[in-house]
Parts: sequence; C-alpha cells; structure tokens
Amino acid sequence: MSLYALLNTLDRAHNGPVCTVKDWDARVIPTKVSEKLKKYGLLKTCDRDNPINTDDALANEFFKAGFELAVDVGMLCQETERVIKISEEELREGIEYAPATLVVGQGLDRVLIKHRRPEDATKPVFTAPLGIVVSEEIWVPLMQGIAQQREIDIFQGGSLATVWGRPVLGGTPYETLVGRVEAQMNREALWRAGRPGMPTTAVISSTTVFGQLGGYGIPGGYDPAKDIALVLAPAELKVTYASLHKAVHAHSCGGVIRAASPSMIGGYAGPPEGAAIAAIAYTMLQYAVYHNHYGGGSVYDVRYLGNCGREGQWAIGLVNQALSRNTHLLTDPITEQVAGPCTEMILYESAVGMMNLSVSGASGSVGPRSAGGKYADHLTPLESKFCAEVFKACAGMKRAQANEIAKVLIPKYEARLKEPPKGQSFRDCYDLNTLEPTTEWLDLYLRVKRELSELGIPLTHSF
Repeated sequence: MSLYALLNTLDRAHNGPVCTVKDWDARVIPTKVSEKLKKYGLLKTCDRDNPINTDDALANEFFKAGFELAVDVGMLCQETERVIKISEEELREGIEYAPATLVVGQGLDRVLIKHRRPEDATKPVFTAPLGIVVSEEIWVPLMQGIAQQREIDIFQGGSLATVWGRPVLGGTPYETLVGRVEAQMNREALWRAGRPGMPTTAVISSTTVFGQLGGYGIPGGYDPAKDIALVLAPAELKVTYASLHKAVHAHSCGGVIRAASPSMIGGYAGPPEGAAIAAIAYTMLQYAVYHNHYGGGSVYDVRYLGNCGREGQWAIGLVNQALSRNTHLLTDPITEQVAGPCTEMILYESAVGMMNLSVSGASGSVGPRSAGGKYADHLTPLESKFCAEVFKACAGMKRAQANEIAKVLIPKYEARLKEPPKGQSFRDCYDLNTLEPTTEWLDLYLRVKRELSELGIPLTHSF
C-alpha cells in the first residue's frame, strides 16, 4: 500500500468537521445508531431463545444498516476532535482492495488466512493467547507451552508485567524497552516450541505506541516479513494518535496490520442490535482509514465484561454473518470468557463462543481471555488448545445445529457470568518443568470434550 493513501486519513484527522469526544459519545453515536435501527426495523430483533442467528435476511439488513452508519458518521480522531469522513465510494474501495486471502509467517510455519462464509467447511485460523498479564519469570515457558499446541496457527504472547524487574509504566521509555525485550523472549519461546517461523501479532506488552516503535521493524525486534502489527482503537468508531502512529509505522516497515475495536453492548451504541451495527460499521471503516489487512467483527458486553451470554453471542454471530455474506473481508473476532483456567465454565464459554464464530463465517479468532484477563498468570496452554480444537471442529456445521448445542450449554454457566470462578493460575495447574497439566485440569478437559462430542461437535477424545 502507498503511504500516500494514509495522508487522506491524517489530513481529515486535522481538517475534518469538529466534534468533541463528549458530543460524539453522548449524542452522535446513540442518535445515529437509533436512527438506523428504526429505519431498518431492527429494534428488539435480538432473540435470547436462539443465541445463534440462522436468518440470512436479517443478517443482510444489519449489513445495510451498518454500511449506512459508516458513511453517515465516519470515525472521530480522539486527540484533534475532528471527524474523518469516508464517502460511500471510498468505503467500497477500501473493502474492494482488502485481501480475501493472506499468507503470514515463514517457512514451514506459514499460515493461510482465507475469507469464509457462514457454515463454510474451510477451517478457520486461531491466534493465541490474548495479552493477559504474565510474570516475567514464567513468560517464556508459558508461551512455549501455548506455541507448541499445533492447533494454534498464529501466536500472540501474554503481556509482560515487568521488564527486567521494573514495572512497565505507560507512556515511559520502559514501554519502548519492553517492545524489544518482548520480541527477544518471543523468539526464545517459539524456538523452544519448534516453530521459529510462526507468525506473531505484536507488540502486546505496551498500551501506547512506544512499544511498537521500540520493538517492531528494528534490528533484533519483530520482523515485518513474518510478524503482524496490532492496531487497536477505543469504542465507538474512534481512532487515536497511537493507532494512527502504529498504522503509519507498520506500513513504513512493509508489515501486515491486524486492526480491531470491539463494540459495546450497554455502551454508547446501546442494546445488542445497536452494538451489532456499530461493529459492522467499524469493521468496514477501518479498511478505509488504516488500510489494514484483516481484523474486526467483535462485540463485548460491558454488563459482565465478556460476551458469552445470550445477547453477546447473538450479536457477535450476526455481525460476522453480515460481514462474511456481503464482503470478502477477513474478520478475526474474539470470544471473551470470564471464568478462569481449570474450571468447567471456561470450557463451556469457549465451546459456545468458538462454535458460533466458526459457523458464522469468521476467518479467524483470537483468544482465550481466561478469567476475563483480570488476573496475572491465569492463563494456560490447555484452554488455548481447547478453543482452537472447537473452532476448527465446527467448520462446516449448520447454524441450526450449533444453535441447538448453544441452548444446551449456555444454561450451564449464564447465572455465573457476573460472578465467575477465578480458577487456577499456570503455576497451580501446570508442572512448570514438564509443561504438562495437572491431573485435575486434564481430566476436566477430557470430560467436557466427551460431553461436547456427544452433543454433536466432532472432537477427538485425546489430549
């Protein structure tokens, strides 16, 4: 992509129509989302009794509403409080030039990401784990344990809490340093796992742009020929200088960009239906604004800080059905678990979320967010492997069948979404020397897999 194309985005971030962040969040987004819901007859279409949508016509109407919202609203640059307006022609052009297939990684560890449609038999691509905080002294063995799970295609490491014993303070040179250190530790983990060419999304340990500038595309850092730059932005329909810096830097390095920003049920976009059309609009806009290669399609429920409840699953499934039916984009949404490792609940949440994304046409997914990402070291290789196994096993399944399975599984955990079990940390449920799970965690994993197999998910019963 020509860097010149990004100048349109940067220019509009500085000379577009003025709108304060407060007005954007409190008036523009709620008003415009409400208008589209009414115009397209989408109010109260969320079906709690059927958490996986099977209505193609409804998905198409949501797509039309999301497309129109994107053209009407655009995206707000948070620092300049200017609106980056995107015309209908530019939006269509951004989608048209986005890839339908993408190869990342090197050598035997290369991965092909392909566009999928609902009920597509093509196996989707799974990235693990999410950037959960991990202690520096166990970062390499834990990440090795995850990377050596062959069901996982792309690596995204945990977030380092410290760099050489010092806290990684936001906006400081510690963040610049952690980008370089994380890249070094990443290479060590992938080498130990026997997958040195495995593509990695980076930089994870830094919340600002400094980590990427310090660790991506520099000597000894993440390699743009193999690794993927991660560009995240706040909800709803906003960009920041940090996200624009990352996009410019990644394109300057010739790298691949994964961009994302989940829409929020209970946030500025309102109900599940509002969050769905906001997510559809954002996913399309990001291709015209950042010129990213893949990503998007996520919905998050702020009422319990996850998305495995009925409304969250209905919305995220519908978003991905709408996008996959009407574009060739490579979506990469997230299942947001709230229970911790070594609990039944995280496996049931993962089963519903990964099955829904697989049958709804997502090209890939990133996860797990074990224990909601709230506790350091509450992440293990086993739930990462489980997510990948279910995600791929459900390729080709009909949505109607998946919906019936979800109706059996969701009642097993939905009453605990606001007070989920914390579970155990990696230190508690794994042998740190052999990288094998405890008998308790392994037996639980195998028992739930057998249960899912009996329900119709074609999983093997082995470890």
